[in-house]
Amino acid sequence: MTTVLTIDAVTAAERARRGDLDGAIELARRVIAEQFESGAARDLGPATSVLVESLLRRRRAPDIDEARSAIETLAAVPTDPGFVFHELPLLRMRALLASADGEAERYRTYADRYRVTAQSLQFDGHLASARRLAAPADP
Repeated sequence: MTTVLTIDAVTAAERARRGDLDGAIELARRVIAEQFESGAARDLGPATSVLVESLLRRRRAPDIDEARSAIETLAAVPTDPGFVFHELPLLRMRALLASADGEAERYRTYADRYRVTAQSLQFDGHLASARRLAAPADP
């Protein structure tokens, strides 16, 4: 079952990439719910990232609140200290949420922490993502 959830999380990300935000959101919500139900939270960080990023791109009235709630739900999941598979996505999502809220200073703080953490871990994919966050002058 965990392999199916991994595939579904990747499929949700692909739907978002192709512009099917509604489909990505629904699939990411299902993956997240099933991971909480099963206790297998291996893809909780990536699935929550897809959900949050899709909600922030869609920008319907309740979307920012749902994105904020999803971030806090992931942050509340008990993990071992230094569990970077939640820490890295949380830093990125918090930067994106700060941007959506129009809070430039908070955006910069999270974007910088994301970049430094990704760099220290030598996670190339996250480092590339962090560089994209740093590219615009304003969030």
